[in-house]
Amino acid sequence: MISRKRSIAIQELERLWGKIEVIEIYDPITFFRGLFRLLANRSRFEVVIVQEPLLMIGCAGLFISYLRRIPLISEVHGDYIQQRILPVKDRIILPIVLKKSTLVRAVNRHIESKVKHFTKSKVVYLPSVYVDLNVFNPRIKQEERDEIILFAGRLEPPKNPDLLIKAMKYAIDEHPSIKLKIIGRGSMLPTIKDLVNKLGLRKNVEIEYNWLSQEALAEEYNKASLFACVSSYEGGPRTVFEAAACMMPSVSTPVGLVPEVFRHLESVYMIPTLKPERIAEAIVIMMSDKNLRKKIAEKAYEIVVNNFEWKKTIEQYANYYLEFLKGKSINL
Repeated sequence: MISRKRSIAIQELERLWGKIEVIEIYDPITFFRGLFRLLANRSRFEVVIVQEPLLMIGCAGLFISYLRRIPLISEVHGDYIQQRILPVKDRIILPIVLKKSTLVRAVNRHIESKVKHFTKSKVVYLPSVYVDLNVFNPRIKQEERDEIILFAGRLEPPKNPDLLIKAMKYAIDEHPSIKLKIIGRGSMLPTIKDLVNKLGLRKNVEIEYNWLSQEALAEEYNKASLFACVSSYEGGPRTVFEAAACMMPSVSTPVGLVPEVFRHLESVYMIPTLKPERIAEAIVIMMSDKNLRKKIAEKAYEIVVNNFEWKKTIEQYANYYLEFLKGKSINL
């Protein structure tokens, strides 16, 4: 399995699949180091899985698939296909890797429909949202939580933390007591710090530059009243589902699985457009109506518990690959 970082499900997958060789590639040094490790490894591999069929990860997967003559499976976890958000080098390699794949996994229906334009290989919809209900669960009643809006994720442009901070400037005019807590790491930290100071929001916005353990993140979900996802594109996002498992409602842009799984004003508040004013409007409506927050939280919780439980969804994913690969040969 070749990816930017080790899958959170790797231990469970090894229970179902057996030993998995994980190669993490995120720059040219790790690319060549990973290739050397794979070439030096004399173990017999059954399949190579690339988690994002882009330049370095995709090329490494193609090379190993060809050299070992084993099937290549590509997984598309982000909605970047047919959008000019990728570097040219990634846009060139993407269709090549998809065409050479025996199977392509799409983590939501929107991605599935786009992938089919690039390959005649089998494309399967298998969500990558796995929620451990032993960790993510409600511990504090909705009405007892603080007036905090929570953002947890990478501080990168597709996540739009800057728009959320701009939205807070509008929201506190209507609801002065609310606060925003941002948890994550990324290149936009200087930008959002400057924005907080420029807009005079130091008393209303807290930034925790950190990656939290699952247990610590579950605690944060239980402290806040509302989760905010303002991404431009997503595969899941997992955070909205984890928040729901903690009986925490979300305001979210219609990205990834969100519009496929949740319904506006029933199990989520859908933000129609990525503008600070619209984000602020969603926050104010939700923070001003505790009954609406409770209703949405309860319905979202029911959906996640019934459909995205950790063990069940990982087993569905693992078993599909095992069944598909029976009798399959490499697609050269």
